[in-house]
Amino acid sequence: MPNIKPFKAILPPQNKAADVVIGLENLTISSAKVIGALNPSSFVHLLVPKIENYYLRGSKQEIAFKKIAENFDDFIQNGTLVRDRTESIYIYAKTYKGKTKTGIWAVSNIEDYLSNNIKRHELTRIEREKGLVEYLQQTGLDANPVLITYAKNDDLDQIIEKEKLKPADLDFFITDEQHQIWKVCDSDIVLEIQSIFAQMPATYIADGHHRAAAACSFGQQRRVLNPKHQGTEEYNYFSSVYISADQLEILPFHRFLKLNHLFDHIEILEFLKANFEIKEIDKRDIIPKKEHLVGFYYQQKAYQVNLNSFLNKNILHDLDVSLLQELILKPLFNVEDPREDEKLYFLGGKIDIELHLQMIDSGKFDLAFFLYPTSVNDLIQIANLGGTMPPKSTWFEPKFLAGLVTHEID
Repeated sequence: MPNIKPFKAILPPQNKAADVVIGLENLTISSAKVIGALNPSSFVHLLVPKIENYYLRGSKQEIAFKKIAENFDDFIQNGTLVRDRTESIYIYAKTYKGKTKTGIWAVSNIEDYLSNNIKRHELTRIEREKGLVEYLQQTGLDANPVLITYAKNDDLDQIIEKEKLKPADLDFFITDEQHQIWKVCDSDIVLEIQSIFAQMPATYIADGHHRAAAACSFGQQRRVLNPKHQGTEEYNYFSSVYISADQLEILPFHRFLKLNHLFDHIEILEFLKANFEIKEIDKRDIIPKKEHLVGFYYQQKAYQVNLNSFLNKNILHDLDVSLLQELILKPLFNVEDPREDEKLYFLGGKIDIELHLQMIDSGKFDLAFFLYPTSVNDLIQIANLGGTMPPKSTWFEPKFLAGLVTHEID
């Protein structure tokens, strides 16, 4: 059912790829400026440009977008980035510690997002969408793909593995991660891949709900403004990486709290002991090994909180993030809206447990709850039901590098 399309990507050449690409996770304005100062080839110059003349006409934001346009032209002219001449579907593989995750990098039609052929499980925030739409409007660069998953498909797996037997068009390392790209431009193979996707009953956004929503908003705006709109223009599509559900890795977001003086610290343990099955454990076992068990770290001691007695066979209710919010964070710490509460901090992905426990011991945080990851099956079921996952339910791997495969929408 999803309508994917090949496109003419913008990529770095082999000899510059490792210098160009940049990870966006944990990238801050200050770190971006440092990277930009040290590396003239970094894609960061198309994200956070260095403004050398603040007396140019226009707002600081307008000047920044103008500088991005200049930097992009320079990158194309000096060969830091190269436009593909042929439309392709791209196979992308990321290998880390001997484990490889492989996906199809293409562009998705915004109609599939609007018609729910690409299903979603998160609410988006208008203010965040607006910033992404403005970047698309001003730069024309769709540089960070939406991660979409689908039920394992043997026919698609066979095509991918056959194409991977060929020499990769890009193959480079960043620290201990290997990144590889294969271009699939043979029309028969492209049509076969498109046909397989067209027969899928649905696909599911794993990561990138705001990027998909922003691309859709931008595309709809462009349709209105283009009197010759045909539906084939690049603004009707957004960059996507499709990865089979059996390869998708979900990690949890853990909850850290910094309490104010109004909280009675003595009552915290009393509340948990009165309402839950709780036992003290070794802090090395703070990360749960099964669902419905929550790790709790407080006053240099580690505990396990058992939530199994509160299950009611409702998939949304029974998510560990839902149970933690409704049974503990809301009644005990007055966390009404996890998105807005200033006491609550989220740390996701692969984290250094010892380091983060030290952050609590040192007083940066007062306590933390550690969760078991939500399953892909739960995500798919909730999306099929039209449900919405609680905030910060999932951290997905792989994450993608900006500047690796860029879709030019304008």
